[in-house]
Formats: sequence, structure tokens, C-alpha cells
Amino acid sequence: MNIYDLEKDDDLSFKDETDDNIDVECEEETSKATTLASSYEYIKVQYQQLIHPKHFIRQSSSIISEQLPATPSGWMALLSLATSCGLGYELQLQKRLTCPPLVYAQLSSPSMKDIYQKMTATPESLLRRPIQPSLFVGTRAYAASTAAYLCGGPAHHDSYVRFREILTLPMDGATVALDWELPPGVTEEQVRHQITQPVVLVIHGINNHANFGYVRSMVRACTMRGWIAAGFNMRGCGGMALTTPRGYNAAYTGDIRGAVQQLSARLSAPLFLVGNSLSASLVTKYLGEEGLCGTLPECVAGGAALGNPISIDSRHMSLIFSPLLALGVKKSILEQWSALQQIKEPYFLSCIRRAMLAVTLAEFDSAMAPIMIRNDPVYPFSARVGFKSGHSYWNDASSYRLIRFVSVPMMQLIASDDFLVYKAFQGRLAYCLANPNVMIVESKCGGHLGWHEAPPRNYGLGKSWADAATTDFIDVVFKSFEERKSKQSGGVEFRERDSVLSAGVPRSKL
Repeated sequence: MNIYDLEKDDDLSFKDETDDNIDVECEEETSKATTLASSYEYIKVQYQQLIHPKHFIRQSSSIISEQLPATPSGWMALLSLATSCGLGYELQLQKRLTCPPLVYAQLSSPSMKDIYQKMTATPESLLRRPIQPSLFVGTRAYAASTAAYLCGGPAHHDSYVRFREILTLPMDGATVALDWELPPGVTEEQVRHQITQPVVLVIHGINNHANFGYVRSMVRACTMRGWIAAGFNMRGCGGMALTTPRGYNAAYTGDIRGAVQQLSARLSAPLFLVGNSLSASLVTKYLGEEGLCGTLPECVAGGAALGNPISIDSRHMSLIFSPLLALGVKKSILEQWSALQQIKEPYFLSCIRRAMLAVTLAEFDSAMAPIMIRNDPVYPFSARVGFKSGHSYWNDASSYRLIRFVSVPMMQLIASDDFLVYKAFQGRLAYCLANPNVMIVESKCGGHLGWHEAPPRNYGLGKSWADAATTDFIDVVFKSFEERKSKQSGGVEFRERDSVLSAGVPRSKL
């Protein structure tokens, strides 16, 4: 083989390598083209699904329908599986929410320390044992709150005497109604004259009345303990017609003050106040005003505030609940229009007109603020008319400003999943803790006035944990009140004896 042949062989090998490279490049180009084509088809399909979604929905529904059972037994198995999964999740949620409440108090105060020790004496005490919410209701804040408002409360029973008493308030001539419920053995005649048994006054929230389930439930929990209880209907509520052109609001404490003054005139036993939601702030504000001036009637032993909107500003309310609450207040105006239209003053009517056109509760408050009734914060708490603005009204209505002056034992009960008031309450917690007479109880669940505890078998709606906790607190306060009263009466007797001894009367004659 010569050199020419070798060069020829090299040329042939070079050509083979070139052909191989060309084949590889062709394969790469082919794969790229295939990828581009598939991408184009994918984009085309997506575009067709956007332009013609019904075709895609039909394909999806056909796929789903192929997966569904075709026999009744198959459907039963599917439903059983879904129910088991839902119940299992609910039981896990209930387990996560089951825990004892948090309690905040100044135990350096002897009276509060005594109350706390009595309420936590045993592991089964309500402030020590875990709160187990009821399934499907107590575990969800919105469901628990809805059930508290819509459930009718305990059924009427023949052993409990019930009647309504109308009180005319001296401040401005307004009328309020007390729906009394008496324990067995107590007659209506006894209550209308001299009352010798402890009394609990339960007050409703905004757009409600004393016949709502959560009020009746608390009233029954009190009468079952042997106390006399009354549901308090604020002016214009509970079927009562307005006798003045001024409805109730979140700042005016004159209605509570007038009712307490009239009851104290015929009480020879302690009185306890329970406020719910809006009235929780009113009860706190009333006790703070009276404590600041030292004018609280001696019969008032204490108070409890459930779901207290302690710092009120309707501008911060949810866009869902603000219009709903505004609709409820506007409904009350329409129901009481015969009384409101007595005032022909143009500015008054223009305020009502703007309030009726308001969409949110903040707009309603701002429109009505100039014509709302209010009271001075100091004795004699004279009635006045009008706030400068909605902000001025909200500031006056916020009970955190006066809670440090409460002079009797008070419990503030709040749930950490309360979607209406918890955030505002948490921001003002320091104001509550500054007062040694105030105990704060915070539960992990309960919503707004919910607190539905599970019955023994974990199904259905159980009794309200808040009713039991509040009545436990009331019981301890009533006993402490009686002990303090007996000590004071003993001191009076001792002082009288000292005065007699100082007059030279022999000890044998005492």
C-alpha cells in the first residue's frame, strides 16, 4: 500500500465521522421539533380550554362520574368513609382545643386571692379542669356564636315563676323591663316588695333582648342555685315601646343605674350584675363610674362581663359584621319610629335620615352621635344629649378607661377565638390587670358568647361552660359578701358595746 492509498483511507474515515455527526444533529433537530410540536399542542389545548371551558368541564365530569360508585352499597361505603374522615378530623380538633382556661388576677389582693383559691380548690373546679368544646359547634367560633344567639334556651317549667316588671326611670322618663324568674318557693308578691334572697341581673347585648337563648340560659343557671334572677331589657327592647325619643347606646349607663337604685330600695340581700357583649361594657363602665365617685349602692356585690368590647371603635369592625349590626340597629329605629318622630326638629330628623342610609356601623354611629343620650362620668351622673363626633362617642363608650375604678369583685370572661372583641380586649389587658378587684378568665374556644361544652358522650350541644363559671364566681362573691357583712355588723355591735361600757354600764348588764 502506498501513501496515496493511506490518504484515501483517511478521507473515507473522515467522511464516516462527518456522516455520524450529521446523523446526530438530525436526531437532535428532530427531537427539538417534536418537543416544539408537543408544546404547541399543549398550548393549543390550554387555549381551547380557556375559549371553550365547557368541553374541559365535560371531560372532567366524565372522569369523575367514572370514579363514582354505581351501586347503593358502593355509595354507602363512600359516605361511611367520608363521615369517618370528617369525624376523625373533628375529634382531633376537639382534642387540640381542650385545655384549662387562663386566669389573670392580682393574688396579692387578699379578697381576690380568697376568691381564686375557692374557685380552684379541687382538680374538678371549672378554672382548673380542661374545657372540652362540643363537636361541630363548640369547636368553631362562628357556629358556637350562632348557636348562642339562635338557640331558644331552657324550656319553661312550671316550678319556676316568671313575670315581667316595668320600671320607669327618673332620669328622663324612659321605661325598661325586668323579666323575673324565681326559684321554687319564692312568690311574685315577695319580689315586688322586700327581697330577702340574692338577686342576679342579666343584661343582653346589641340588637337583642332578655328572651334570647344565652340570657335565658344564664337566668336559669342562677335560679337553679336558689337565687332570684331577672333578664334586663334595655329601653326599646323586648317588645317595650320607647317612651322617650332616645334609644339605648354603648355609652349611656343611666338605665342600669336607675334600675339598680330602684331595686336597692327593696333589697335586703346582695345584687350581682352580669353583662353580655355590649352590656358587658356598660356594666364595667357603670361599676367604674360608681367606684370612682364612691356612690355604688351597698347591695351591689360584684359583676361579670362576658365578651366585653372593652375598647369600642366601629371603624375597626369586620366588613361582614359591621353592615349586619347596622341593619339590626336600623331595624330597631323603624320599630320605634312612632316615638322618634315626636321630635320635629330638622337637625334631629336629618341625623336619623343619614343613619338610615348608612352602610356600616361606623357610619351609623357617626350619624347618630350628635343626638344620642349620654351621662356625665361623675356624680350625680346627669343626663346629656349629643357627642361631638363618632370618635367622641366611641371614646366615652370604651369601658377600659374606667375599669381600674371598679370597687367590687369582677370577672371578665373572654375567648381567644372571639372574632368580634378579642383583639381589642387583648390590647387593653393591662388596664384590667391594674385593678386588684378584677379577674380575667380566657378560654381557648367559645367564640362570641358561645362556650358550648361537650356532654359526657361528646355528641350534641352540652351546657354552657360560661354559665357554670359565672355562677361559680357569683356564688363565691355572694358568700364573701355575707361574710364581710357579718363582720361589719359584728364591728358595729362591738363599737356599740364599747360606747355602752364607756358610759359606765356594768359588764353583767351587757
